[in-house]
Order: sequence, then C-alpha cells, then structure tokens
Amino acid sequence: MKRLSFLLAIGASLALSATAIAAPSRFTHATGSVGLAAPQQYAAFNAFDYGATGDRGTVSYTNFEFAAAGSGVWNIGGSHALTTFLGAAPYAHTMNIDTIVPTSPTSSTFSGTGFYNADPSYTWTVTGTINGSAIDYLIVYTGTSAGYSFHATGTIAADGSMSGSATDSALQEPLSWSMPAGSAFEVLSYTAQVNCAVIGGSDATFGFVIPAGSALAGTPVVVRVHDGGTPGTNGDTWAHGVGSCGAATSPYTIVSGNLVVH
Repeated sequence: MKRLSFLLAIGASLALSATAIAAPSRFTHATGSVGLAAPQQYAAFNAFDYGATGDRGTVSYTNFEFAAAGSGVWNIGGSHALTTFLGAAPYAHTMNIDTIVPTSPTSSTFSGTGFYNADPSYTWTVTGTINGSAIDYLIVYTGTSAGYSFHATGTIAADGSMSGSATDSALQEPLSWSMPAGSAFEVLSYTAQVNCAVIGGSDATFGFVIPAGSALAGTPVVVRVHDGGTPGTNGDTWAHGVGSCGAATSPYTIVSGNLVVH
C-alpha cells in the first residue's frame, strides 16, 4: 500500500510539472529609454499588462524643442553672450550652440563654437552637458592660443540666465562666468501614470494622460512600440499620437537607447 501511495504521489508530481512546462508564457511588460528624432525627444517608460486593476507603470517624456516654462528641464541651443571673469575683469565672448543631444528625460549634451569678441581670431569649440539645472562645459581654443582650455560648471536660473565658476589650463584664478537671462529655455517635460496597456509578443500599446501642472495637461496620449532587437536603432519602433489606446499614432525615429517587450 505504501508503494502504491508513493507511485501515485510521483505520478501527480510529474503531471503538475508537465502542466507547468506546457503552459504558455505571457508577455506582460514593456520597458525602455529611447531618444527620438524630429523633433528631439526622450522617453523612459515601464508599462504593465496584468488585468483590470493595479499599477500599470509610468512614462517620463520630454520634447526638447517644445518651450514650456516651469518644467525644470532646459535647452541651451542658439547664440548667446558669454562673459568670463578673471577676478573682476570681464571678457566678452559669443557662444553658438548648434547641436543638442537628449540623453534622458532631464539631461542632454551640447556642442558648438565661439570666439572672443574683442579679437575674433581667438576661436574655440565648446562641448557640455546639462542635467536638470546643472551645466558643465569645456571650451578649447582653436585659433589664436590654440589648445588653451576653460572648464566651467554652474547653474541655470529660473529666468534662463547662467553663472558659475571655472578653471583653465593656464591655472589662472579666480575664474567665473555668466550668461544673461533667456540664454536657456525650459521645455515640455513630465511623468505620467500609464492607464491602459495591451502587451503581447514583441509589441505593446499603452496610454496615459499628460498630468496637471504640465503644458498640454489633460491631453490623452497613446504609444505603440515594437521590440526588434538590441540596440533600439537595430529594429525597435516607436509611434505615438493623441487619444486612447485605440487611437492613431505617428512613427518617430529611434536614435539612441533601447526598448524591451517581454
């Protein structure tokens, strides 16, 4: 009798294991961080599809070309007056930022050129980063005094002015710098709760509403993504539009990052 009970227990265990192995896996999660082009955008998201209730995830999104005061995310593109100071002595420059590359919903890199106003033979290049209201950049001279470098850090104020301290390759001190109001502008940026999600295979559709306090607050947005491999530029797709989960969307080119549907 004991032998029979043991065999029955083993049989039941094998049956359960076979059932578990045979059960199909369910794709319930889409996640990723991607830079998008035309216009320059960045999105980081988690979306979950597991029934009618519960947390469905969040989306953090920034359009770096859409001006929107109060977001705390900045774009420094354009031509700006830059004044550097050795002690109290000012030196006027012109900075031209022609490239902005989003690296997250709250950060970007930038690059450009410039010159010393009193003698434009002092030309230079600039590369830098912005993370929230913090700015960090490096100027390297390319014309007269080629090779001289000026490394600056500072803060962007609410009016778009900037200021901070610096060091240089000539070991001069104290060095500081400033740029006037309006040199940077805030852009559309928000974090929203996902309110619908349909996920399966390598595809996901999810929706959310732009939250109160943001530009375009109350606007429903739908996103469709496809996981085509790694990195995201190797076959992933992203499209979004205005409306609920069934609304039409427009595609945007992924230029960096990756998304995963699993």
